[in-house]
Amino acid sequence: MALKETDLITVVEELRLKGYTDTFTIENNTLISEKLKMAFKEKDFIIEGGYQFDIDEQPFDTQYLFTVHIPAQGLKGLLIDLLGMYYYMEEQPITEVLRKTPLLTYLFDDKSTHLKYGLRKITPFDYNVDKSRYVLRVGFPDFPACPAGTAFSMLGFDQQKKEYVWLTTKILKDKSLTRVQYDLLSK
Repeated sequence: MALKETDLITVVEELRLKGYTDTFTIENNTLISEKLKMAFKEKDFIIEGGYQFDIDEQPFDTQYLFTVHIPAQGLKGLLIDLLGMYYYMEEQPITEVLRKTPLLTYLFDDKSTHLKYGLRKITPFDYNVDKSRYVLRVGFPDFPACPAGTAFSMLGFDQQKKEYVWLTTKILKDKSLTRVQYDLLSK
């Protein structure tokens, strides 16, 4: 299904109005419904549409969106992949489904080259100036609200300014990026 908008946030709003009201995540090779709190294997759902959003000033900053239908439950929703985390996760049956989905590509003219989703955007140039300054935080409870209507599962963090930042996809793929997992037991 072709979309009217090219900005991920307005596309999510458009698709919610068309009945894709649930939000899905991927955990342990299953698709998790936020509404039902149930897990589904790849045989249980259909990806009805796949969308790739490229930002024109930095083509390495790509996001993905998948429309999902679970026929047995009569459920429709969205798998929102702001960081390419699901699309590029390790090879498993559920990621094969995502990668085999034909993608409609939209080019978004991001007017704000310094902000992304209300966060300061860090480019590879910024990152390479001081790689130890930025880390990728995973699962932290103090993430800011996500304007796409889902929750961030990971975000960049500027250790010098003590604030969350948006790291571009190219930085996320950089092997030198330190990943910090939230540890509930140590808090």
